[in-house]
Amino acid sequence: MQNTLTQQIEDDIVFGVLSPGARLTEDRIIEQYSVRRHAVRTAFAELKARRMLIHEPNRGVEVVAFTPDEVEELYEIRLVLESSAARKTKLPVAKTISDQLTEIATAHKNAYQAGDLRDVFHLNKDFHRVQFSCCSNKNLVKLVQEYARIVQPIRVMQYGSGEHMSLVIEQHFAIIDAMKTDSQERYVQAATDHLPVSAVRAFRKHYESRHAKQRVVG
Repeated sequence: MQNTLTQQIEDDIVFGVLSPGARLTEDRIIEQYSVRRHAVRTAFAELKARRMLIHEPNRGVEVVAFTPDEVEELYEIRLVLESSAARKTKLPVAKTISDQLTEIATAHKNAYQAGDLRDVFHLNKDFHRVQFSCCSNKNLVKLVQEYARIVQPIRVMQYGSGEHMSLVIEQHFAIIDAMKTDSQERYVQAATDHLPVSAVRAFRKHYESRHAKQRVVG
């Protein structure tokens, strides 16, 4: 139950059901998810540790709301972490790994074509979990996963772009192809190509549009 509640709230944050800056009360979560208070408190603690929620003095618990500049900084950190993890991966990877990645990438592609965006989201997480499990520095892997989790809502914002998602799907298979070779530079390039600046630009555009509307309403 607890892991399910934490995952449910996290998914609803990622997909915008709980919007950035939204105030969450224990009573609201109890009613919305039909759970007990102690489960809500545990979920809040876990999601604050994951930087999905924050506690604001005199305001309570809120969904984290990043500015465009903060998102740009997060992607800069991801670029450093993920390129380093790629360099710490012994190539070529075992066939069992490349086969597993191919299976996940294919399922991810099929889920997108079927319009199952929540499945797309979880399969994408599975793909990169397996990908970076090949990195020899396990503390680095934990940081890669932490920062990938933080920007999940930003990535999901682009699920509506067919052009973007076609590129993501293509890049998954490019990563697999690179991991089958002994070329570290090719793999590093494939991994870093998967962190497009377009995600930051799209978030900035969305952020400015949303705040412009708020100013007009205000």
